[in-house]
Amino acid sequence: MSRGKGSRSKAKARSSLRRVAALAAAGFLATLAAALVVLSLPTRSPSPGDAVLSPQLEQVVHTTGSDAAPEVKDAGAKPGKLSPFYAALLKLQSGTATKPLTILHLGDSHIASDRITGEVRRLLQARFGDAGRGLMMPGFPFPYYEAPGFSFEKKGDWKVANSLTDEGTYGITGVSLTASGDDAELSLSSLSGPFASAEVSLLKGPGQGRAVVVAGERREEVATAADTVSVLRVALPVKATSLKVEVVGDGKVTVLGWSVNNGKTRGVRYVNLGIPSASALTTSRFDRALATSDIEALAPDLVILGYGTNEGFNDDLDLAAYERNYERLIALVQSAAPNAALVILGPIDGNRLPRFVKGEERASAPCRPLDAGEEADYSERLARDDAALARWHEPPKLDAVRSLLARIAGRHGATYWNLSRIMGGPCSMDRWLHSEPPLAYPDHVHLNGEGSRRIGRAIYDALLSGYERYRQQASAAGSLASADKSARPPVEEP
Repeated sequence: MSRGKGSRSKAKARSSLRRVAALAAAGFLATLAAALVVLSLPTRSPSPGDAVLSPQLEQVVHTTGSDAAPEVKDAGAKPGKLSPFYAALLKLQSGTATKPLTILHLGDSHIASDRITGEVRRLLQARFGDAGRGLMMPGFPFPYYEAPGFSFEKKGDWKVANSLTDEGTYGITGVSLTASGDDAELSLSSLSGPFASAEVSLLKGPGQGRAVVVAGERREEVATAADTVSVLRVALPVKATSLKVEVVGDGKVTVLGWSVNNGKTRGVRYVNLGIPSASALTTSRFDRALATSDIEALAPDLVILGYGTNEGFNDDLDLAAYERNYERLIALVQSAAPNAALVILGPIDGNRLPRFVKGEERASAPCRPLDAGEEADYSERLARDDAALARWHEPPKLDAVRSLLARIAGRHGATYWNLSRIMGGPCSMDRWLHSEPPLAYPDHVHLNGEGSRRIGRAIYDALLSGYERYRQQASAAGSLASADKSARPPVEEP
């Protein structure tokens, strides 16, 4: 039996030791030790606030103290772009909502870990109500997936596949777990009390078999064999603390996702679905019919796309081909959720130190952006181990990806936020790493828990930056009671 987050502390400890050993081999041990022993960490920036801000962003972000979260004054989003989201918030606040507000957030490892999204979820649910966890990935599909408040277990031989690395049939989660033996079981447990209802998404199609879905005392046997591929959602409206899928053994059973809810008709439900190392290209393996069905079932009021880091670190990225794939992703989202607001996030800052930098030089290497000449012939310089590149720097394609995403957002009426600017621009990842307390990991790509929470609070502030104005306009027009009749604000900004 393999266990999920809530019951795998020993495995997690062993995994942590392996990661430490790997970092030591790469020359990172000194830096990692400093990051773990906070009191001995050298401080290069005067305060965490300085790690968050840049002077050029005074009109966008400010802090209210060295330990405060960044607050977004005006991230450039007009109320009209976020009006479906604001309308749903207004109904929650005015007590007229008849269903939860749902947010769907797709992305890479930053989203898979649920640190950034977890903070946005916490803040939204604290203000507007908690409508439950909603859709989650099945089981434990990769080491960096987390669903705080839940643990997973599996018995038997389950094949784990995801749309980044494996051919297969995927819905919006981008992952699947498949087993055929009658000893195979997959289970989810709530660590914070019972849920009011649960649902499991199973793949229907040729070669599939029967499964038994169990929640509390409720058992449902279902057949998933079919001539054509589709998704079967098995709903169990029963109060329970655990959910289980049992394989009967007469064919394959493929689990695409599962969800639990607390039964509240009002509040926020924030669904984060991320795959480590994923890019927007990863979504090209989604089965369009399945993904469309999943999005339609979620009926999101807001969709957030959080890709770009892995694309930007790919020096061979074909930007034209990438643009076409991203356009296909937007077409999928907008066709399945035509009334949802759309936010596209530009990736956070990320820095690279070339592999030819060895030993102690890696731990002490500074960070400095590339100049125009270095960008122009970057690949050639990197190939010949040019000493001028022996420092942390942002790969040249990363900012090109941000520019492309901004243009795509403009074409589709989406809101675009550049998370790198919120951090402080080029080399802000290095400053976040060496701030007190540290806000990033030594890889210069991933944020730690506190850094992720700060970005989450910045996204929350950006989402809410125009809400009060929208609410006041709606109140002035006397439309609080009829907010559900129109997704547009009474007064649009020019």
